[in-house]
Amino acid sequence: MRLFLPAARLTLGVVLAAWATPACYTSGNGSLPPISSFYFPTGLAVSRGGNVLYAINSDFDLQWSGGTLQSYDLFQIRHDTAVLIQANLTGTAPASVASIPFVQPYTWAPGCQQSPPAPSSNGQGVELGESCAPPVDATQYVRDAAIIGAFATDLQLSNLNDGTRLFAPVAGSATVTWADVGADDPSSGPSEPTTGTSFAPFALDCGIRSSDQRCNGDHQVGNDPNSEHNTRNVTMPGEPFGMAQTQDGMAIAVTSETDTKTSLLTTGFGPDAIAAPNPTMQFVLDGLPVGGVGIAAIPHDPLAVRRCEDVGNQPPCVRQAFLETTRAANEIDLLRYYDDDGSSLQRPFLNKDGSFAVTTNSAGSDSRGIVIDPSPRILCKRTATTDAQKLQCAQLPARVFVANRTPSTIVVGELGHLFDDGTYDPDSLSLVGNVPLTDGPSKVFIAPIVNAKGYYELRLFVVCYDTSSVFIYDPDTLGTPDAAPEAIVYTGPGPYALAFDPYTLDDVDGGVLDHIAKGTPVETDTRQTDVPIKKYRFAYLASFRDSFVQVIDLDASSPETFERVVFTLGQPTPPIGS
Repeated sequence: MRLFLPAARLTLGVVLAAWATPACYTSGNGSLPPISSFYFPTGLAVSRGGNVLYAINSDFDLQWSGGTLQSYDLFQIRHDTAVLIQANLTGTAPASVASIPFVQPYTWAPGCQQSPPAPSSNGQGVELGESCAPPVDATQYVRDAAIIGAFATDLQLSNLNDGTRLFAPVAGSATVTWADVGADDPSSGPSEPTTGTSFAPFALDCGIRSSDQRCNGDHQVGNDPNSEHNTRNVTMPGEPFGMAQTQDGMAIAVTSETDTKTSLLTTGFGPDAIAAPNPTMQFVLDGLPVGGVGIAAIPHDPLAVRRCEDVGNQPPCVRQAFLETTRAANEIDLLRYYDDDGSSLQRPFLNKDGSFAVTTNSAGSDSRGIVIDPSPRILCKRTATTDAQKLQCAQLPARVFVANRTPSTIVVGELGHLFDDGTYDPDSLSLVGNVPLTDGPSKVFIAPIVNAKGYYELRLFVVCYDTSSVFIYDPDTLGTPDAAPEAIVYTGPGPYALAFDPYTLDDVDGGVLDHIAKGTPVETDTRQTDVPIKKYRFAYLASFRDSFVQVIDLDASSPETFERVVFTLGQPTPPIGS
């Protein structure tokens, strides 16, 4: 698996020759992986209630017999982070700090604050957090862990069933590996720290595990042409990489990093869940540019279009769709999802419905992460009072942001177009500009911060692998002459996966468009009785290269720590041989 991370290639180039063919990994060989430690993490996900951090580790250098899927006690991590912040700001060490499992003894300094360091001589950001947030033993927070195949590339919670299923593309076995977890109630949490899985969302159900805690083969899908409900007898192309769920959560599209194909799977949810309760391989679309990387589901507004999933496919209606990026061509492709081909068996498939040229950059190829933001529609509808006004809001363009490397920029686009004749195309993409970036942008995320008045306010987070940094932008300024990062978070080497405390775009009341606080303030987390902490406060960033996770504070009411690293989960460990 290439993983398109140049810095990692320089360090770990000795293993690349072993990856010349897909699915070269065979489970059961080599020593067992460290089941309670991060090891080249490539995916993070937070449970719906915010009590669990799920992580997937890729075993990138093939040192072990596989990667790992883990659940961490995020309830306790958030608590300890809040305790550490308060202790640093006051310069005192309350008794509760003694329970934080620092890797080495910590010396308290009154008013400990962080300042962005200058870049080091190699052009990468220097690690933040060593003085105010020294490494903490992550193994103390692990609640469950299982062994999976090598070279996982992402981790997502299901859109349906309260986020009780995890999906991960695994390149070593050319599958999507999946596990079920318990529903996480946002109003409750673990009653006390526990080393077991008595709290249901901690437990990873990936079948009957082997004696060495390896997930059952029934929980990986894509490598068996004769699997149940795989009526086309198809298998997943080599090196699956990017993944996105349909808007209704009933299907998944998975890109291939080294092929011209994209796979389609059903999730095991929806009306057919009784007959087919497990994820199932369904279709492989060919004819795309080689090197599919990023993919995102298009958010169709039900007030703007007649969605096929809402009307039982009765025409006229608009079917669900994806936008996919590629490393090899200066285009973004539109993929259409069909939940049936009209045969006697339900046989979903994908079709390439078009492509959009990336003309805002000099070359335009090598696009990576992509995110689609429908929040302008959501906020507009809050103040609309008539059906006509609500329709106008629903037909506003969604914002599209793409990480592109030729040159390194955020490509800015608008999705959805109302033509002069009154017709509306929800899937028409216009690329309108770009914003310069440092080297190596890899992923983009849209998520809130908590502004100084205590309300959600949307931001764009751009993870730049090569320069060990995360750029944070107000999305309203992107594509304008005023575009500039609100902050640059300097991180550990090779940042990649990023996750946030749970939220929905409906939570974002605080000035996405006009910067006027309105709506309901971000609530205090009443589950944390001994520390003041908001329910939404932190982002979690995995360092792929050095195998640890950093916690970033997103609460502007704490200006000393806002948009800075405040907790270091795990001992930073450079790759062997680096």
